[in-house]
Amino acid sequence: MSVIDDHLAGFSGAQRSALQATVDVIRRSLPGAVEVLAYGMPTFKAGDEAGPAIIGLDGFRQHNSLFPYGNAVAQEFADELADYPQTKGSIHFGIDRAFPAPLLQRMLKVRMRLINEDYPKPNGEFREFFDNGFPKATGRMEDGVLTGSWRWYRRDGSLLRSGSFRLGEQRGTWTTYDRSGAPHKVTEYR
Repeated sequence: MSVIDDHLAGFSGAQRSALQATVDVIRRSLPGAVEVLAYGMPTFKAGDEAGPAIIGLDGFRQHNSLFPYGNAVAQEFADELADYPQTKGSIHFGIDRAFPAPLLQRMLKVRMRLINEDYPKPNGEFREFFDNGFPKATGRMEDGVLTGSWRWYRRDGSLLRSGSFRLGEQRGTWTTYDRSGAPHKVTEYR
């Protein structure tokens, strides 16, 4: 049982069913996301526990809420969300029914796009994710140039390739992996 399932076990009846159905849509849409409790609520993070939060949700006395971590998603879907009460960081939905799956799936794709647009960070950290929550690439950039160790992944989350850059040029050992994670090809760059 996951931490999210444990959290949802504290709800009963129709509210629990509504929250569980909403979580099921998120899980199907984001098989690469990691499930954690953040700020005391069920949260899905991209890539790993230290990755960016994609979406959170929780139940309350009068409603259930989605937390898309910022208001950019809600702004992008303003027309479709017009009938849903909102706060600066949450979208409320009925206590007894799941959030509509097609709308939630589109919102998750937008959220993943927004996460990717937030890189590279000022400290040079670079992460890119597939729209299913799995990592696509990780590394560092300096002045717009790839530097240091990098890793690329397949859409299923398996490691594809790893290597290092110096001033934007490939250096050292570069390895391509098969789907099981075993090295398939090794190339040396000087």
